[in-house]
Amino acid sequence: MTISRRTFTHLALGTALGAALVPSFIERARAGGGTAPVRFLAVRSPHGVDRDRWIPREPGGATPRATEANLMDLEFSGENAILTPLTSWREKITILDGLDTQVCKEATRADRRNFHGHNEQGAMLTGAQPPADRDSANFDNHPSLDFFLHGRLSAPVLLTASVEGTGTWKCMSYDAAGRARTPESNPRTLFRSAFPADFMPPEPGMTDTSAGERAIFEHDLRELRRLRDRLSGTERDRIDRHIAAMVRLQPTPGGMTLGACTVSGSMVPALDGNIRSVADVESVTRAHARVIAQAFACGRSRSATLQILNDYPNWYSDLPEVRTAEVIARYGGTTFRFHENLVHDYWAATGTDLINLRRSYCAGLRWNALNFANVLQELDAMPDPLDPSGGSILDNTIVWWHNEFGHGGHDNQETRHPSIIAGGGGRVLKLGRYLRLRDVASSERIPHNRLLTSICQALGLSDVNYFGDRDLATRPLYQGPLVPLMV
Repeated sequence: MTISRRTFTHLALGTALGAALVPSFIERARAGGGTAPVRFLAVRSPHGVDRDRWIPREPGGATPRATEANLMDLEFSGENAILTPLTSWREKITILDGLDTQVCKEATRADRRNFHGHNEQGAMLTGAQPPADRDSANFDNHPSLDFFLHGRLSAPVLLTASVEGTGTWKCMSYDAAGRARTPESNPRTLFRSAFPADFMPPEPGMTDTSAGERAIFEHDLRELRRLRDRLSGTERDRIDRHIAAMVRLQPTPGGMTLGACTVSGSMVPALDGNIRSVADVESVTRAHARVIAQAFACGRSRSATLQILNDYPNWYSDLPEVRTAEVIARYGGTTFRFHENLVHDYWAATGTDLINLRRSYCAGLRWNALNFANVLQELDAMPDPLDPSGGSILDNTIVWWHNEFGHGGHDNQETRHPSIIAGGGGRVLKLGRYLRLRDVASSERIPHNRLLTSICQALGLSDVNYFGDRDLATRPLYQGPLVPLMV
């Protein structure tokens, strides 16, 4: 029997032939020999979103035709495109299109509100109906997902951070009673909450991966011998040489040094959280993300939230791409406020006004995407000491980025709530995908509670089949994970 050179090359790559290819299946053995713990980070940005400028496009500008598409086949650029800063992260994110905060419409209890406005932001992580009295910040004994996970996962600290301070009714994190947990705006204080002054990093450990390496080696060796028995002549001789090389380099018992926690309690960040400019927003965002990555790497935390501004800080108004001549002519150079002016006017605008406002609105939302990309970069720059395959903290963290609002006019924004899952979801959650969950022009709704359940299951909590408001727990619409997202 003979095989073509192309077929032989394919088989050689598939079975890791030869001494030069041995490291590739050693890496596979390391990945199978131990699994790093998965962490959770929720990131939120303000000002709602125009879904039609948020989703990526097919070449030529069309909306993705398929309900599932590879992000590498879609474009993140184009006029008013919002997700352009995430272009280089396409393989590590999945875009969810058509998710709804339907829980905000239910009002099954008299003290609950039935629409999504500013005070419904807590519904995103609690999955619970919002209070009629927004200042109470009372989510009625419904904890947020980060708080719930902190109680189920083994780690000392639950980190809750924000870039600039925020009122309690704009918080992300809620305790067991459903009461808002005030976030920490100072990266130095956030660091100290995770790392006491006397904290010292443990000595780097050794992990013996030889058992896993040996199992894969023996499997590959058996497959090669089966292939050799089907060949003859030169091709059989080549396989024999590869087998001999593999035997010489077969795995032996021993350890490998993993990455290490290198943080001590004296390594307090230099930034104090004071925001004086647009550049400070980006720097403090990175500082918070770096502290969270350090805490994840050192086993100090496995769950965290990061709020990057809320709607009222006016830094968006200072962005050059936002301050177009048309916007300044309309609102004034010194009195222009991005949220109270542009965001409030955007959804009712038409014609030339809409074109002018859209350019500035999307520029502001693109800055949100840039800040989120900076968070991903900080997580990816931190090696994971508990990952035998040498992955980063990002590789082992499920990151959920969402906005405070969905798509639509002010105080009517519970539908088409764009969300991105990033990082460590690859074991259980699909990455590198665009997923359209429903017909976005229809009255069908996909409650975001199902995403909360998906995250729980991806973190190993297989007993969780519903997360959210107690009055909705038996409704099939709210139960179970998002099936298209699950691997």
